[in-house]
This record gives sequence, structure tokens and C-alpha cells, in this order.
Amino acid sequence: MESLKVKSIRENNIKITKEPIVYYWWFKTNIFGDLLSKVETEIEFEKIKLKTFSSTEYGLLYIGQAKNGHDRLVKYHMLDYNNFHEKGVENGRLSSLRTTLCGLLDLPMSKSKNIVNDFMDENCIVEYENCTLEELNEFEQIKIKGNYLPLNYQHTKGILTSEHRKILRESKKRMRK
Repeated sequence: MESLKVKSIRENNIKITKEPIVYYWWFKTNIFGDLLSKVETEIEFEKIKLKTFSSTEYGLLYIGQAKNGHDRLVKYHMLDYNNFHEKGVENGRLSSLRTTLCGLLDLPMSKSKNIVNDFMDENCIVEYENCTLEELNEFEQIKIKGNYLPLNYQHTKGILTSEHRKILRESKKRMRK
């Protein structure tokens, strides 16, 4: 499995595979207090998978999938290639991860592209693993259901509390401006 700092990908214009992937977003545990404050009473922190990268502890908070790894993970989530952030806010198709980060951090989506980029750069590592297009949906669902992911909404019914999911939904909706 490939592990890369978001900042390194952005600064060095790193290209990853164009093959189908499932990707994993790891966040520094020392920012959990700020990032997860809205849902902290609903989170079972002991269930979050932890991992150490370069002597810093991270927690796995989000999993997604991509038919084309580079286009989805790098261009869409990280680089804001072709101004996806602003266009996504306008047309309602902003990356689910970016939408969630804006909602939880009280950042108006239309004005927060650079703040979200900086937040990702300073606090996130991504990993990904290849799979076939035919197994992509099932592989992602298995990975999501096999982990405790406080930032995922899709496929977390029965894993996250209904109140947690409600807070995520309402936080995102509130910051759509």
C-alpha cells in the first residue's frame, strides 16, 4: 500500500495510478479535538484505527474510492484541479471529504478552498490500494464497514450513531454557502 503526505503530493505534483483504487485518509490525532468537536459525544474514539507515520500518530477517519485514482484522489480531493472547489460549491458536487471538513470546521464552502488545502497539507496522509473496476464498489464497502470512520457518511448506517450521521449531514448543509 502506498502512503503519501498530502502536502508532498501537492508541492511535488506527484502522479499516482490512473487505475481503480480505494483510498484511506489518515489525520493527525492531535487535531481530533478541533476537527471532531461537533461529533465528539457520538464518537467511540477507541474504535478509530491508529497508525504512526514518521513518529507522528494518525487516525483513519475517511475511506473513498476512485475509478481513476489520480483524477479522483489527487485532482478532485487535493489539487482542486480545474477549480473543482468553487465549481463544486456552485453545482453541489464538491468532494464529500471537503464538504465534511468545511462543515465540521465551520468554514463556508465558497470561501474556504485555501484553508481546506492548508488543513489537508498539514494534517493528512493518504494511502491507497489498487483493485479492479469490477470489485471497486464491494471492496470500498467492505473497507468502510470494517473500520470506524467518523468522517464517512455513506455505508456507515449501523456503525455511526444516527445522531452522528445527523450532525454530519446538518454541518455540511449549514456551510453550503
